[in-house]
Amino acid sequence: MTDNILDYCGGVFGASRHGGQKPFGLPGDTPHYARDRLVDVQHIKLDIDVDIENKRIEGVARTMFRPINDGLSHVEFDAVEMEIESVRIQGRRTAARYSYDGAKLRIELGRGRKTGERITTVVRYSASPRRGLYFVAPDEGYPDKPLQVWSQGQDEDSRHWFPCVDFPNEMATSELAVTVPKPMIAVCNGRLLRVTERGRKRTYRWRQDQPHVAYLVSLAAGDFAEISERVDGLPVQYYVPRGREADGKRALARTPRMLRFFSERIGIKYPYAKYAQVIVSDFIFGGMENVSATTLTENILHDRRAHPDIFDAGDGLVAHELAHQWFGDLLTCRDWAHGWLNEGFATYFDALFTEHQRGVDEFRLQMRRNGQVYMGEDARRYRRPIVSNTYTEPIDLFDRQFYEKGSWALHMLRYQLGDDLFWKAIRHYAAKHRGGNVTTPDLQRAIEESTGRNLDEFFDQWLYGAGHPQLTVAFEYDSSAKQGKLTVTQTQSADHGSREVFRTPVDVSFAIGRGEQSFRIQLTEREQSFYFPLPSRPKMVRFDPGGWLLKALEFQRDPEMLTYQLKNDDDVLGRIDAAANLAKLATAEAVAALKAAVQNDAFWGVQAEAARALGTINTPEAQEALIDCLDAGHARARRAVVAALGSFRDEPPDHRGAKAAAALQRLLDDGDASYYVEAEAAAALGKTRSDRAFATLERTLEKESHNNVIRVRAFEGFSELRDERALPIAMEWTAYGKPYQARDAAATCLSKLARFIDRKEPARDRLIELLDDPWLRTRLTAVAGLVHLGESEAIPALEQRAARELDGRVIRSCREAAARLREGVDKGEEVKKLREELDKLREDQRTLTDRLAKMEAKPKRKKS
Repeated sequence: MTDNILDYCGGVFGASRHGGQKPFGLPGDTPHYARDRLVDVQHIKLDIDVDIENKRIEGVARTMFRPINDGLSHVEFDAVEMEIESVRIQGRRTAARYSYDGAKLRIELGRGRKTGERITTVVRYSASPRRGLYFVAPDEGYPDKPLQVWSQGQDEDSRHWFPCVDFPNEMATSELAVTVPKPMIAVCNGRLLRVTERGRKRTYRWRQDQPHVAYLVSLAAGDFAEISERVDGLPVQYYVPRGREADGKRALARTPRMLRFFSERIGIKYPYAKYAQVIVSDFIFGGMENVSATTLTENILHDRRAHPDIFDAGDGLVAHELAHQWFGDLLTCRDWAHGWLNEGFATYFDALFTEHQRGVDEFRLQMRRNGQVYMGEDARRYRRPIVSNTYTEPIDLFDRQFYEKGSWALHMLRYQLGDDLFWKAIRHYAAKHRGGNVTTPDLQRAIEESTGRNLDEFFDQWLYGAGHPQLTVAFEYDSSAKQGKLTVTQTQSADHGSREVFRTPVDVSFAIGRGEQSFRIQLTEREQSFYFPLPSRPKMVRFDPGGWLLKALEFQRDPEMLTYQLKNDDDVLGRIDAAANLAKLATAEAVAALKAAVQNDAFWGVQAEAARALGTINTPEAQEALIDCLDAGHARARRAVVAALGSFRDEPPDHRGAKAAAALQRLLDDGDASYYVEAEAAAALGKTRSDRAFATLERTLEKESHNNVIRVRAFEGFSELRDERALPIAMEWTAYGKPYQARDAAATCLSKLARFIDRKEPARDRLIELLDDPWLRTRLTAVAGLVHLGESEAIPALEQRAARELDGRVIRSCREAAARLREGVDKGEEVKKLREELDKLREDQRTLTDRLAKMEAKPKRKKS
């Protein structure tokens, strides 16, 4: 599962005025453990009749299972908000006794059953699911929406549309017969057995022959266009909205390469009868790895103009969900505490495909970004170990620790083991546990069995411990001794499960003459100095070349070293770091070196970092350099140049950013080959605070673009501009019926503007209204906005939303937001109390001063 809503959640708490690292647990969170298994479910057979108009289903669920122990007298299924019409045990004519409380269906089996005895229950039911199965249809606000129905079972939502044992430690084969109105088609797991027609309806029967957990049962129905091909004999299908076949091919074109790459690397050929990808509307995640039938958001579709900017993000989503077919589907975490074995693996394998397809530079940059995303959550939201079983809803755990930090755990394992042993271990792990459940100890044992390496310390630090090393590095060279000294200090605090000392290997290299000397050192203490015999002063010192250690690093070097590294380092991360460090110098030489990097570096990521560095320097010379670089060939480099121009303010008294603002306005008026460059220009123009910005941004709202990116960034520009004339515009664009990306951007703009211009009440009231919006992302955006406003009056509304909300992400966000706002109130009370105490002290001091003055003013008696 790819949760692009993590971006919303991160934005909520990164923006808080009361930021700072916090523990993960909230009041009411409790430890959770894997369920006991009383039965071994063998097969699930569903007959589902879909009533699109009334958003209902009628179903028959046949569940075949075997008791694990003698004496089983009943079986219990998860079944939420269903109308149970009848229950029987197959082979018996009479109805079975059962009880149902709206969440659990308990079926009495009569006499105690024997271990291994085959039993099949048959439940006839109907439901109007509020979770698990979603109906999409046109309405007054969005009359062009298609008719669709699709399922989303993870984490534990399949129970809302069919009775099941809805926990990841239960696996079974499945068969679905789905009846839908014409012209809709229904796509489910496994192979299509047959299609039958009766009047205006069709029934599709699908069978999945390999066992899987209940949350992977899939149903997606709509009027889709089907694009089919074969990859080494495997049927591969893409189901896309009619009329967008070309966009679908463009977005999914690399699927065959991914299938071959993962099959070869993992050592297990793609294990299912087909691989389908279904693109649906209003999907509540980025993608979902339903076994053999992935569901994807429609946002992945894009035209030719958008392709250079977003194809790799699309590839990342496609690769992530495909990797799950092995890690998540074929091997499934036994319980949610170990969910990183699903998500961390899929995130890393997405990056591994990047390395395979586009090279090591792109791979290293992607891993760097994964690390930065995780560290952002760690610093601004909370800190927790990757493996953690304390939560309220399982979805609480699907955060940057599971995904990005999980990918880094595998990356560091690869470094410590080496490529050969790493892949030997991964193949052994996958082969040993295919078709079953896994926990983190299973992975550790598999690696140790295949490599002979003891990994207790590694797993204790990175999986069961929290945080990461924060390192300060200093280098000195003693020319008389011909010796280099590298001092490494670990500065991280041991908060919330982190360590004062991380013990880990790391590489160091020195460029000397035309050669290079490399060493591997072991970090074992809070502060260590390492000495290296070096024949001359190095031109370049690299700490962790290649970027194999998850860390925050502060490493100051002299300007000559940084300039040399920016130009000559063959490691893209070294050049990026050199650019960032040159920004701190703000010299004319630094500006010249950074401009040359923007114009000449072979990799767009270095060009982009050099442009950001010029924006940080913020001198007239840096502004001129950026304007000269506006013709950068790579769209992403150009975006960075445009964004950096926003650092120059076109404000009184000197209006020193006037040239930047003029260049940005010209770009928006003339357009760019890239939607995303124009979008960045809109945000940057607002940041300049130029008088010309408001009218230009208002016109920019008329532009159509991929996923409304230009409008989204225009609203960010309005936020930065801080012009109260934008307040009614933002309010208007929050209306239901506007494109949802633009609505959410407008709501965010509303909260920021209202705080800047001190008109919080109308914004607060509108954001509270949006807490009840039908669209999930808008509700999350409203939560973010209320936190940003810092209005404690919103706490009751947030608590009420959490109490009636069905989506666990919104619940968690509301709980965190209320806690943040309450903390702000508490801090305000503390400040108020301190002020009162200070005022009292001042009053006491004045009283004492007055008394002393009076005493000194009294005439002194003369001595007789």
